[in-house]
Amino acid sequence: MNIRQFISDYINMSRYIALGTLDGVLAVMGVTLAASGVAGVGGVEIPNFVIGLTGLSGGIALAMSNAFGSFIGERAEEVRSIRELEQKMMLDEGKLDDTVIHDRAKRRIYMSMFTHGFSSFIGSFVPVVPFLFLADRISAVITTVVFCFIALVILGLYLARVSRENMLKICIEIVLIGVLISVVSFLIGGGH
Repeated sequence: MNIRQFISDYINMSRYIALGTLDGVLAVMGVTLAASGVAGVGGVEIPNFVIGLTGLSGGIALAMSNAFGSFIGERAEEVRSIRELEQKMMLDEGKLDDTVIHDRAKRRIYMSMFTHGFSSFIGSFVPVVPFLFLADRISAVITTVVFCFIALVILGLYLARVSRENMLKICIEIVLIGVLISVVSFLIGGGH
């Protein structure tokens, strides 16, 4: 497979790009904001980069979980489809293994695994970067929230374009999800 084909296959996995990126941004934003709140409420002097690394470790775990979850789920779907096709063709189970149909199914499985995991990993950097580079906690929190909501709007525009739905509606839905997660993270992390 050449690089053009790989990029084309990656872009065609738009649902995994969206799911992974959304997971990365929102989950790591929640972890990072909660960790920042806990550090502030606890009165312990924790450098921002430690909070950033905490968020990043959560992002790495999320990326791996999404990648392997996608692998397991997609493999089950693809195997089921192949077995159903074998049944319709009145073939013994496993007769389509090691065929072009089987090879294409494996390629889809691995692309979904890579796309979902990689997009989650990239998305997790959005909320983490301010904590890695800004020393002031309040500035890092505000910058993180701004970066995350910009990313969510961009993701909403992308999803609306892919699905051909109303851009404003999709952006508002995604931003509201971000607000909900921010509020919950704030309450858990130190809003008491």
